Amino acid sequence: MGSESDSPRRVLVAVPDLFFLARIRAVSDRLAAAIETCAPAELPARAAAAPPRFVILDLHAPGDPLAAVRALKADARTARIPIVAFYSHVETELRRRALDAGADRVLPRSAFTAQLARLIAPGA
Repeated sequence: MGSESDSPRRVLVAVPDLFFLARIRAVSDRLAAAIETCAPAELPARAAAAPPRFVILDLHAPGDPLAAVRALKADARTARIPIVAFYSHVETELRRRALDAGADRVLPRSAFTAQLARLIAPGA
């Protein structure tokens, strides 16, 4: 049997908020998806080393989450990995900047939470 990082259902998660991370873990466990957590700055190297099915990124994480998005999209090894980012619904400018940086889907936290199972489900 392969390791968690070999799983085709692996999701790389850069979400420091323990409330959202617990929700992501609960849904992932229920759907038998493997999640691997890291800081936004670690995303490019971790994704290049073992490409995940997709990345989940909290745009309010410490550091520069948008730099991680730009780095992922600039590297040929990781450019095709979908990035799902979420933000506080009042930060509409942050949403625009994330899309400009290359995030594939940028959702308000409430929509992200509502769609989480659909995002993680096989074939999503």
